[in-house]
Amino acid sequence: MIAILSDVHGNRPALEAVFAEMETLGVKRMLVLGDVIGYGPFPNDCLRMVARAEVCLQGNHEAGVTGVLGERWFNDAAWAGVEWTRKKLTHAERELIAKWRPTGRHEGIQLAHASLNPDAAFDYLLTPRALKAHFAAQTAPLCFVGHTHVPEIWIEGREDPAPWPKPGSYVLEPGRKTVINVGSVGLPRSVDKRATWATYDPANGEVTLRRTSYDVQETIRTIRHLRFDQVVEDKLMRDLGA
Repeated sequence: MIAILSDVHGNRPALEAVFAEMETLGVKRMLVLGDVIGYGPFPNDCLRMVARAEVCLQGNHEAGVTGVLGERWFNDAAWAGVEWTRKKLTHAERELIAKWRPTGRHEGIQLAHASLNPDAAFDYLLTPRALKAHFAAQTAPLCFVGHTHVPEIWIEGREDPAPWPKPGSYVLEPGRKTVINVGSVGLPRSVDKRATWATYDPANGEVTLRRTSYDVQETIRTIRHLRFDQVVEDKLMRDLGA
């Protein structure tokens, strides 16, 4: 099995809990779809922790920190988080994330932080137009994405997302292009605020959505101790369910 993680957003306690569950499951391989940093209080730790991933993509927050995206691309809270994170990273860390790319391919599957659309790499797959542009660029049967912080399954030619089965495992439909959003480890935007990620079993064509409990209070205490800009703290508290 391969773990697929996205949108850690500097939340070390959430990532630590996911790593612990990966160890329990015997999952040693990992792909990371970007936004390891941004918003959260532990950017350096999270970058160090994902260093063993087979792939790390560049999310829009890494792109903001490195100057690929400018202030106009972000809302006030996100940009304040980008600027705070930039000051916390070392030169070597900034150089590292500058080498990451927003899309990739690994062992027959495609990967994107947000979208495979070459004209809008950080688009949100929330509209028929965005999905059509993504699928036009998807050549592999399966693609994993993050970015929206909400886990979803989209199949080419269908207007609505496919529901996750209640046990959490989804078997891919042969011959149909599928894009799966694995949610967010650090800042889920679903009702369920546990760290959200997925595992992929290539042998069985099965993707399992996983939700992992963690000590969210440690993250909240650190945010308050660091005295973030109020707009950032308010945003984090909402997303963390505080």
